[in-house]
Amino acid sequence: MITLDPFYFIALIVLLPFAMTLAVPSAYKIMREKVGWFAAAVAAVCFLLIASMIPSVMNGTNLAGAISWIPSLSVNLAFYADGLAVLLGLIVSFIGILILSYSNKYLSKDEDLVRYYQYLLVFMGSMFGVAFSDNLVQLFIFWELTSISSFMLIGYYRKTKESIYGATKALLITGGAGLFMFIGFMCLYSITGTYGISEMLTNPEMLSAVKESPLFTVTLILILIGALAKSAQGPFFIWLPNAMEAPTPVSAFLHSATMVKAGIFLVARLHPMFSGTTDWFVLVACLGLITMIVAGFLALKQTDLKAILAFSTISQLAYLMTMFGFTTAAEPGIGVSAAVFHLLNHATFKACLFLLVGIIAHELHTRDITKMGGLRKEMPITFILMVIAAAAMAGIPPLNGYLSKELFYESSVTMAEALGGGIAYLIPVLAVIGGVLTFAYSFRLILKIFTGKRTQDPDVPKHVHDPSWVLLAPPAILAVLIVAIGLFPTPFIDALVQPAINAILPGAEHLHVALWHGITPAFIMTIITFALGILLYTQYDKVAAWQVRFSEKHPKFSLNYIYNTLVDNAFKFGSTFGRMLQKGSPRRYVGIMLAFIVFMIAIPLGFAFLTGQPIFSKDFIFKLAISEMILFVLIVLAAWGASVLPRYVPMILASSALGFFVAMLYAYLKAPDLAMTQLCVETLSTIMFLLVFMKLKTKEAIRPETNRIRLRNSLVALCCAAALFFVLMGADLFPAFESFSHYFMDKGIDLTGGKNIVNVIVVDFRGYDTLGEISVLVIAALTVYNLISSRTKKEKAAATAADTAPGNFVPSCPIPGAPVGGNQVLGHVPCDEVIIDKSSDKPAITVENKSVNKHLNDDSDTAVDADKTVGTSDLDSGSDIQSDVKSDTADPEVKK
Repeated sequence: MITLDPFYFIALIVLLPFAMTLAVPSAYKIMREKVGWFAAAVAAVCFLLIASMIPSVMNGTNLAGAISWIPSLSVNLAFYADGLAVLLGLIVSFIGILILSYSNKYLSKDEDLVRYYQYLLVFMGSMFGVAFSDNLVQLFIFWELTSISSFMLIGYYRKTKESIYGATKALLITGGAGLFMFIGFMCLYSITGTYGISEMLTNPEMLSAVKESPLFTVTLILILIGALAKSAQGPFFIWLPNAMEAPTPVSAFLHSATMVKAGIFLVARLHPMFSGTTDWFVLVACLGLITMIVAGFLALKQTDLKAILAFSTISQLAYLMTMFGFTTAAEPGIGVSAAVFHLLNHATFKACLFLLVGIIAHELHTRDITKMGGLRKEMPITFILMVIAAAAMAGIPPLNGYLSKELFYESSVTMAEALGGGIAYLIPVLAVIGGVLTFAYSFRLILKIFTGKRTQDPDVPKHVHDPSWVLLAPPAILAVLIVAIGLFPTPFIDALVQPAINAILPGAEHLHVALWHGITPAFIMTIITFALGILLYTQYDKVAAWQVRFSEKHPKFSLNYIYNTLVDNAFKFGSTFGRMLQKGSPRRYVGIMLAFIVFMIAIPLGFAFLTGQPIFSKDFIFKLAISEMILFVLIVLAAWGASVLPRYVPMILASSALGFFVAMLYAYLKAPDLAMTQLCVETLSTIMFLLVFMKLKTKEAIRPETNRIRLRNSLVALCCAAALFFVLMGADLFPAFESFSHYFMDKGIDLTGGKNIVNVIVVDFRGYDTLGEISVLVIAALTVYNLISSRTKKEKAAATAADTAPGNFVPSCPIPGAPVGGNQVLGHVPCDEVIIDKSSDKPAITVENKSVNKHLNDDSDTAVDADKTVGTSDLDSGSDIQSDVKSDTADPEVKK
């Protein structure tokens, strides 16, 4: 019995994993490599808290609560727990318990365990946020948190290129697609006027408004981009196989049972809003069918165990997407019951398969299935668990996967009949093809690994065995659930599946599932699936080899090739785009900005023209006094002169006159402060321009203008003038914004004590804005100073290098018996900087370090240490310290 306020109760579930991430370092100090049990305990607490809500949702009582978050935007921090949210929460927490327990033995104690378990807890909390969020903005935040935490987990092995590539790919695709989804959420808000999810779904008027809105298709596509990318569907599936570079427990948790379910969850959550339409059927069901077959077919050529499971996951998720997409206007939820039931079943057998693959790879030190075989006797427990999990995925009775497959086939036949038969019966045909592919790669996992002869590959240990109970217990528990749900589905349906169905389809019929329903179309399709699956398995290697040959022959025929091309050339594209826009000409920059402004103005004008809305104000009347008319004529003439005069000085004077006329306009309109500011600015700018351009006779002296350039500039100017004309002529079509200047005038003296309203606004009311502008100017000034300073230093360094280049001879001191002139080891040190020690039998030369560094770079091969002494015996040798300078430049006495 829940006594805590629903909001705080659900918030506790969502925020507990985030809070416990802070405790992981402390727990590690106590528990060391067994810290995973602490994380598993956190997941267990969350599981018990979520399970306590099962009685409520079974009775149709949904828990909800909200507090104000951003009142100005009508955004609340809201949580909502119905049957669908509870089902996903239970899957995440239960699988989380098993994965975190499994990780205790799977990961080495030398791994960064603190980081690993912190990332997993953050991901778990993010998934709880996705499941229980009742606000679109809040859902988006948790949605992107799952992408970020997934990125960190996939890239857990930071030093491997494959992990970095997989993590980056997953983040770019899922995170980028999430931005499109957010735009779709904003479209939903513009239609319904609320961010509340449950409010939309329970309000018939809002549901009708969404389906009747002209933005319906656009909104649906934008939201589906995010959902499809997260669940690796359609063209977005390419990130999931590369994400298998994560540790196997991560793959089992994120990419089979939880994260990839987020997109399916969103489709299920918004099903009442978009279903019953042709757009929903085409974009969800048809795309799901295509993905199911393509992913299943590609799974046949994979040799990496995790890659096989990755493509099988994509295919199985496509099952779910297809069933949720089966809809008509008369029967909007044809496949909902089957999809929800398969949502539960898929989590059990796919997580079990990933954990078993982790065990096999852990024991054999490889994931290459071609190097495996004959492990049945050495790993009997693993073999039994693999048979159960793979057979469930293949749809073999009496396992839960068989019940799911039967419901899938049944819903496909119902959908074909609802569409009127004929070509619609292609739907169950495609469903059977997907089942055949699933059967083939499922039995590949059993037969190729555990049957046949024992491999003699040197990379595989000669003796392997079943692992400890810590690794075997999690998949064994899942295997027991697979069998239990298959044999006794009713308790699971009543407690978990039916409440979730009711959350999507209120008042839906109770789901009845049994192993035997008689000879039905679904049963006949199952028999066909088994027969064709066995036939395909006999040709498995030939099909895989054909795929490999095709990929080698057509490497560009791949979505991965497109992705790699875009990413690899991102810098090149950016550089090319930058060169196009930034060519150093201010005129080009101004032209681009003006063209963009014209484009932004043309969009609403074009929309108004196409929809027949007025463009010009009807009651717009021009009433100008003679003085105003004269002033406007002078402004136009000055502007014309500034643009067409051939010399710079007249052009500057015309531009200055234009500024002075504008100042007169400000004064005429009773704005003396603006007039004074304008006069000061124009005076100073005129003086500066004249100082710079006084020596230039014509504009062509700098850059001659061709007729093409003049025509282009004229077009830009004409378009800008036209755009501004239309804006001004239509200014009266919309009511003006209410002015808030009275607030500054009423409160200025009381709040600031100032009497100059302009100063009060700039310094007090907009003080932070002014501070920001000053900061920008200071940063810009420092940047310019650094650029100038660096250029000056480079010029000085270049001049010094030129003066002391090896080709420039610097005389050396005359030393008896020593080579003369430009000695390399001395760095061309002049005579007055060399100390000669004649106390010993052989004269020695001592050179100070500062003297050498003055003439020779520190990184030179001939650099001299501080106070290095060079003997004449060294100078007499034929080494590279010998001077190449001609003797006629030496001292005559030394030469003699």
